[in-house]
Amino acid sequence: MTKRIQERRRQYRAAIPGNGKASYQKKYDQAMSGQDPKAAIAAKCLDCMHWQRSRITECPILCCPLWPYRPFTSEKPLEIPVPSKKPKRRKSSAARRPSRAKSSARKRKS
Repeated sequence: MTKRIQERRRQYRAAIPGNGKASYQKKYDQAMSGQDPKAAIAAKCLDCMHWQRSRITECPILCCPLWPYRPFTSEKPLEIPVPSKKPKRRKSSAARRPSRAKSSARKRKS
């Protein structure tokens, strides 16, 4: 690994914000060691959510390949909320068209 890469990683680690800075730095170190895939997923999720652990449980990026493996959540995956409003029923075709009696009467008058 080049010195340039090492320096950039050191700067990135030092810039990790938040209340849990020490634990997040430790998680980052575990992830960068390449030995712990769970730590790598946790570090990426924390990075994506601006190092705010509470935001990971509310992650809106459902198409992310790591979404099913998010850390700090319950075992059960979150469900997508379904709107409670029922769709409006369309009027039947008979209600939209004039009745046949009215249309026949119009034809006779013409």
